[in-house]
Amino acid sequence: MHCYLLSVFLTLDLATVAFALSTCSTLDMDQFMRKRIEAIRGQILSKLKLTSPPEEYPEPEEVPPEVISIYNSTRDLLQEKANHRAASCEKERSDEEYYAKEVYKIDMGIYHPSA
Repeated sequence: MHCYLLSVFLTLDLATVAFALSTCSTLDMDQFMRKRIEAIRGQILSKLKLTSPPEEYPEPEEVPPEVISIYNSTRDLLQEKANHRAASCEKERSDEEYYAKEVYKIDMGIYHPSA
């Protein structure tokens, strides 16, 4: 019993020493996220060859009707292609389901190697 108590006290003593020697600090996620956002902001500014964000923001220009028309037709074409692909996949899937449901039963006689 004395050995058990001695080992428990020794373990507790060594644990406190181990915690005292630890140099790891806790991670503050809010501070980490702020630093990460600042780093990304700095990368964007350096790619734009700017030292600080612009003070004035220009008003967005009116989008010409030709650009809107091209955008809409492209969007409709992509939607049509997606629907066509989905329909063809559905047809292939239904064929596979049909053939997957067929069951073949083969009666085999008992095989004797001496026969």
